[in-house]
Formats: sequence, C-alpha cells, structure tokens
Amino acid sequence: MPEQDDIFDAIAEFNRSYLTLAQRLLQADSEAAKQQLGMSDETAVIVAALTPEQIDELAERRELFCEFRAESSPGRA
Repeated sequence: MPEQDDIFDAIAEFNRSYLTLAQRLLQADSEAAKQQLGMSDETAVIVAALTPEQIDELAERRELFCEFRAESSPGRA
C-alpha cells in the first residue's frame, strides 16, 4: 500500500528529527529540555546517549515518539 508506506516514511522522518532535536536540547540545557519535552530523568539519559544508528532503528518504528499535551494547548495557562 503506497499511501500507507508514505505515512510510515513520514513518521520515521519525524521521529528521526524529534530524537535528534531532543538530543541537542538535552545537551544545551538538560533541565529545560526535560521540562519542554515532558521527559523523565531516566528517559532523558537514554535519549541523550543514543547513537545515530540507534536513532535510525528507533525512528523506523511505526508510532510517533511524542504526544500532544493538553496543558500546552493554546488558551491554557
């Protein structure tokens, strides 16, 4: 199914970008990054230590690594 493959490719690309950005944020300011990303200390340590190969492997899973947080939606303080 070409359309479904396109969706899975988009998810993989998004996951790759998200994990790479998460690593950069964690390296720059770990505490702020954990709060922005909604990550626990344990998850932050794991994400920060991922190799590029591990990021690629994780990115290929068919689910998104981030989720929408209602408390962050517009109009909420």
